[in-house]
Amino acid sequence: MTAADGVKKRYRFGDCEFDLDTRRLTRGGKPVQLEPRVFELLAFLIQERHRAVDKEAIQDAVWKTMVVSETSLTRAIMKARRAVGDDADEQAVIRTVHGHGYQFIAPLEEDEAETRQSDAPAARQTAAATSRAPPRLRWLLIAAGVLLAVGIAMLWRQPVDDGHVRIAVLPVVNNTDDAELGWARFGLMGLANDLFADAAELDVVRAADVVRFAENMDWDGDLDAADAEAHIGRLRRSYGASHVLVSELERTVGGLRLNYTLVGSDGRRDRSTMVSEQSTVLVQGMVRGVTTLLSGRRHVLADGLDAVDDDPFINEAYARAMSTVLEGRYAEAKSLFDVVLARNRDLIRARIGRADCAYRLGEWEEAEAAFKRILDNDDVQNSDSLHAEVLARLGVVYHRTGRLELADAAYRQGIELAQRAEDKFETGRLLTSMAILAKDRRNFTLARDLLARATLAYRQLEWELLPGQIYSTLANIAMNDGKLDEAEQHLDSALISFRGIGDKRNEAMMLNNYGFLRRLQGRFVEAEDLHLQSLAIRRDIGDRVGQGRILGMLSGLYEREDRFEAAKAASSEAVEIAREANDALFIATGLAQLAAAERGLGNLSAAREAYRESRDVFITIEDRSRAAQVELRLALLDKEENRLDDAESRVQAVLVEALAEDFPEPAIEAMQYAGDIAVLKADIPQAVQRYEEALEHVEATGFTSEKTAIAVKLANLHLDQGNISSVEPLLGYLIEQEPSAEILELQAKYAQATGDDERSAALMEEAQALAKGASGDEE
Repeated sequence: MTAADGVKKRYRFGDCEFDLDTRRLTRGGKPVQLEPRVFELLAFLIQERHRAVDKEAIQDAVWKTMVVSETSLTRAIMKARRAVGDDADEQAVIRTVHGHGYQFIAPLEEDEAETRQSDAPAARQTAAATSRAPPRLRWLLIAAGVLLAVGIAMLWRQPVDDGHVRIAVLPVVNNTDDAELGWARFGLMGLANDLFADAAELDVVRAADVVRFAENMDWDGDLDAADAEAHIGRLRRSYGASHVLVSELERTVGGLRLNYTLVGSDGRRDRSTMVSEQSTVLVQGMVRGVTTLLSGRRHVLADGLDAVDDDPFINEAYARAMSTVLEGRYAEAKSLFDVVLARNRDLIRARIGRADCAYRLGEWEEAEAAFKRILDNDDVQNSDSLHAEVLARLGVVYHRTGRLELADAAYRQGIELAQRAEDKFETGRLLTSMAILAKDRRNFTLARDLLARATLAYRQLEWELLPGQIYSTLANIAMNDGKLDEAEQHLDSALISFRGIGDKRNEAMMLNNYGFLRRLQGRFVEAEDLHLQSLAIRRDIGDRVGQGRILGMLSGLYEREDRFEAAKAASSEAVEIAREANDALFIATGLAQLAAAERGLGNLSAAREAYRESRDVFITIEDRSRAAQVELRLALLDKEENRLDDAESRVQAVLVEALAEDFPEPAIEAMQYAGDIAVLKADIPQAVQRYEEALEHVEATGFTSEKTAIAVKLANLHLDQGNISSVEPLLGYLIEQEPSAEILELQAKYAQATGDDERSAALMEEAQALAKGASGDEE
């Protein structure tokens, strides 16, 4: 909302002042911190104060890219009220219109321009345009709307302080009509990035991030475009960029001309032109010129630092390699880097680029060896930031190949170096990687702590829009803990972050995670639809590894719905993709999913073979917690083959290891399985004891994902034994959980046991309807 829109910019009500330009709320003269979504909610209610707005309109205006629960909306209203000194009882500012929605009712003092009455607010137009669409298509139709809103939100302040410079270099616009220079768009951009980072020692936004941003925003750097300022604002907000560099390459009588414009943190535009026969020489000149503008003096790019090589052919080969990397053609890029390195083996950026290509191609051993050699280089050893950057890459190689202790050590050393260099960006990135590792190792307390530290690092860079990986990891942790509302909030934030920068790959990942969340909520039809949307995006962008991840999710969903043939097909393809990528973690995961499908089809021998291979891979990559969980699946097979003693022995061995090694999830599952086996052996006291131990371990560890299932089993045993007083505390917990057929059946059973046959029949009918709806069956 800007003055150009003809919309009032500042509002005063009570002791509050709400400023759209600076996105600030003050109360009693003191600033009040607002979450971005709460700010948008308050702004929308003020703009629409002439009417009561329904909840759907609020959702369309504030949560543009997703359908959220009513709980999320209510929570945002509560936070908005708290921020302005209102509450649900007094309702002096935000009135609840029961059965409809909300209305802003506080009297406003006049300030600045009058609101233009003839034009409906943009949010109202968006709501009208999208409310007619089918629910599954609504968030696709309004994706452009959220990007615009994020862009407007990004413009309200400078992203960095005056002392810090961080440049975002846009792809070079190639206006030469020369097919031989097709590589220049990304290649010259990549060369400029490296020269800024290494020769001029300036902080630069990663080329891959800027390319993804520019292409998904469909912006070529045209500074005269109507949305240019919004795009620049997004770059600043998303990547902490203080300056944006736009350039175009043209043919001229003298050879080639590079026109470039540096957009400063204050919006100032400095334009200049270079002419030369060699495109790479133009880039060198541009870097010199920009560095001079930024430092107030001419920065000397000498002693071999002003170019990759003194041979123009080698310079062009390097730029071409950078171009093919950014286009995802890693095998071709490796060959080009080889040409460059054959001339000069000491070019660190070329060596890092080649090692990255090996990593992207799944050539783990080659990538590991290359990164280790790079770490021994004196230039890397003498630069804490560069040393940390290479350690981050090596840590990812260790992580993806299952050597988690080595990954942990690499990340820790990298964090120490990045902090010593006061490199907040690399610190935040390494802390996030380490948090993902901690999450994979099921150490959620450590993961949360690391994410909090990463958030602090990015906030110190004054990044308002945090990397989506932070939110997505928090969402995964919350889902594991059964905190589904919290998980949905984090997923909302992650999707806004990824869509705000045009990151299609991670947008697909978030849709996949939404699907898993819907599965946990028992909304299986929605879950499958979300997984398939994610899969379509992955296929569209050619992300085969990502397709494997989603196929694994679909396999689990199909198994849950007893669609075992579909589950087998999906998991088989997931394993094939994981083997192609040599990704040990997902090979093991995919094999476990394949085994579950084979088990559902009654192919117990094939299931046992797949489970054993999965367990062995998990052990090889030092993930003994997941290996223990797979061992429990083998115990299930023993149980189904009526080998109860074997099953009991296997479960007991897992339980002993899990308690000794502090693996909470396998320990809880083992206690639950021990109870199941005791039931089959008709040892009800032993079963009750095991289930109670499992619930005690749930409370002690905070791992609540199995709590509902165990509570249902224990409550049913108590009912069968006529222990009504023991059932009631469990039932009190269960009726507060997400409704399920099992919980409703238990309630029906309790109602019958307490003499309420009419209620029992009604609850059983409701349970049957819910079971049928969850499976997607029709009447």
